[in-house]
Amino acid sequence: MRAKAGLLAGAALLLAACGGTVAGGGGSGGGGGGGGGEGSTEPLKVGVITGITGAYVQLGEEQRNGAELAVKLLEEKAGDRPIELIVRDDQLKPDIALREAQALIQEEQVDFLTGCVSAATTLAVNQIASQAGVPYLGTCQTEQLNRPPNFNAEVTYHLAPTPSQGINSAAPFICENLGEKVFLLLPDYAFGHEQEAAYTTALPEQTGCSIVGKAYFPLGTTDFNPFVPTIEGSGANALVYGGVGRDQVSFLRQADQFGLTDRIPTFLTIEDLSFDQELGFDLIDGTYAMAAFWWNVDDENVQTYVEAYREEYGTPPGGYGVYLYNALNLIATAVEEGSDTPEAFREFMEGREVSLGQGDMTIRECDHQALAPIYILEGLAADEAESRGGDAEFGLREVVETVPGSEETAPTCDEVQEEFQRVG
Repeated sequence: MRAKAGLLAGAALLLAACGGTVAGGGGSGGGGGGGGGEGSTEPLKVGVITGITGAYVQLGEEQRNGAELAVKLLEEKAGDRPIELIVRDDQLKPDIALREAQALIQEEQVDFLTGCVSAATTLAVNQIASQAGVPYLGTCQTEQLNRPPNFNAEVTYHLAPTPSQGINSAAPFICENLGEKVFLLLPDYAFGHEQEAAYTTALPEQTGCSIVGKAYFPLGTTDFNPFVPTIEGSGANALVYGGVGRDQVSFLRQADQFGLTDRIPTFLTIEDLSFDQELGFDLIDGTYAMAAFWWNVDDENVQTYVEAYREEYGTPPGGYGVYLYNALNLIATAVEEGSDTPEAFREFMEGREVSLGQGDMTIRECDHQALAPIYILEGLAADEAESRGGDAEFGLREVVETVPGSEETAPTCDEVQEEFQRVG
């Protein structure tokens, strides 16, 4: 049996903090993670918590697809242990994510947790995982998961890039190619505020570049018309939009109606093929975006994943499914090698260099952050899709710049260590 002491008390504390940051973990990894032992044939239980309903439904569905595809390609086994995948919907709500994490640990006795499309829900899951000593592989963009007070070196891992990794990669391109007077239109929750912090640092570091205005919109906004005069009146010659999912679709449709994206070059902090497909060529033509994955990157392991996904689901994958595909492959490989306890899994993960669905990736030892390439993408017109995008139907964007994953775009381990020492 896993140690469950403190879960209910910790959950009560977390519920009080669900709208923002989460109090420190307090767990030391003891008692969690199960471990089937050498030669075990016990099921390997992996709990996936993600947003299968709500504003980011496309991303949640991609994550479920990525996880299920990985299990299928692994022939439903990690070594001699059958893999049991248990998927739960957090509805993008931290309190629901918390309850689902509790249920997966206490009732289902999962060995690992993974998944998330929201910066707020990932902290809730990590808190419960930390208290129970169950390894958690976070899969959404946030600065907070592997920073104090949330990071627990015994169990916390982050496979998605932090917002600052992507923004530091994109800032030179934005200022050199789109415009030096930048307006930020960002979602009013944790992810949006993390974007603001990163852009506020990265853009002014570029010669002649500045932020001339910023505005926030609530999650689930359907009417962006009131923001248009503010953006145009700011004197901006470049616009950064930080929303995701339905918000992004609504914004680009309305921006097109006003001719905003024709007048002001527009850059999207997060791109996903599912959003682009819903918008169509006419609305994304001439926009720019960054992504940690793009389906037609020329890499053998990326294409192995893309071809399998396309065969299974009839479309190339978007960017968020690959995090779960990678997570399940990492977990399965570790378990097959006998690293099925939290302690052994940590040793397996720290400093690991692999090539999976995103291509080459390193898991840093100091903070368990994945370092992988960031791609700058240009939206294409329909008549360019096949020649520049590689496919008449799905070639909605072309990679125009690739920034390798490295500490040049992420805080160094020395900086990370100083932050932990400062917090104490």
